[in-house]
Parts: sequence; structure tokens; C-alpha cells
Amino acid sequence: MVTLTSRVRPPWEDAHFIGGHLVLDLANTVFDRTLPAGEDVELLRSPSDVLSWCLSAGLFDEAPESLASGVVAETRTVREQAWAVFDAIARGEAAPAGPFGALLERAGKGLRAGRAAAGWASPGAIPAALALSAVEAVFTLPPARVRACGRCGWLFLDSSRGGRRRWCSMSVCGNREKASRHRRGLTG
Repeated sequence: MVTLTSRVRPPWEDAHFIGGHLVLDLANTVFDRTLPAGEDVELLRSPSDVLSWCLSAGLFDEAPESLASGVVAETRTVREQAWAVFDAIARGEAAPAGPFGALLERAGKGLRAGRAAAGWASPGAIPAALALSAVEAVFTLPPARVRACGRCGWLFLDSSRGGRRRWCSMSVCGNREKASRHRRGLTG
């Protein structure tokens, strides 16, 4: 168990929660999916980061006193499995069997072990709840509305009227893309 001695202060802003669903926001805890391998893009670095993300995302209302050791690695694993599943869906492909099967297995083990009812500090409770949320999302989110940002790769549920949203956020990636096009038009 990792005891959380300092008061958790959420570093998360509304801009981190643009996915439209808990599991899409979890997948977006990598700063930019388009950067080359080796770049430091990790937003979940410590148990406190995982805890503050869960609080900010509304997974639970009150922070546990401690978290099971390994919560960061397990949460990142669930995140990457969820990202693989929803990135494929965003591209119009079927959910890949390996990552989807792993999410099903983790969610099932969590339910069988009673982790969902045992409390958030119990080993594997947070990753099991996130895996369960990912499985639920596969069956309930409209696949034609799951998108990946054309600039940073963040996932989101397109709730726009015409279903043509291309950016995670118009104020960030949309404006950057417009500025980039403008510069190319002026110099090209």
C-alpha cells in the first residue's frame, strides 16, 4: 500500500476532460500521442496523479487514505488497452481482440474478487473499475462518433450536430492547425 501523506491537489483542468466519456479521458492522459517515441508525454506519473485524476474525473467522491502499490503501472496498462481499442474504433476498425480481451478479463476478475464493493484502496480496484468502464463504453458509445484528434491523437466522442468535429479542442489543436495552415499559405 502507498500511503498518501500530502493533500491531493488536482492538477487536472477541464481541458483534460474533453473525451465525453471517462475511458476516453483516461486514454488522453498521454500528453500527445503523435510525438515520437522517447518523448516525455506521461501525465500519470505517481499514485497521487492517479488519485487526483480519478477525483477530477468523478470516479469517486472521496480520496482513500492509501492506494495499493502498483496502481500507476496497472492504471497505465488499462489506459493503453483502452486506447488501442478506441483508437481502432475511431479508425472504423473492430476492437482488437488482445487489448479488448485483457480489459474484459481485468473487469471480470475485479467483479469476481468484489473489488468494486471493497473500496478504492483495495488492490486492483481502480484499474478494475476503469476496465469495466471501458468494456461498457465499447457496447454503449456510438462507434461512428468516436474520433481521434487530427493533431494530437486524443480521443473524443463527437457530439457535434453534423458529426464533423476533427479536433480535441478548437481552442487548442484547432487553432494550432489553423495557424499552421495560415503560415503554410503565406510561405508556400
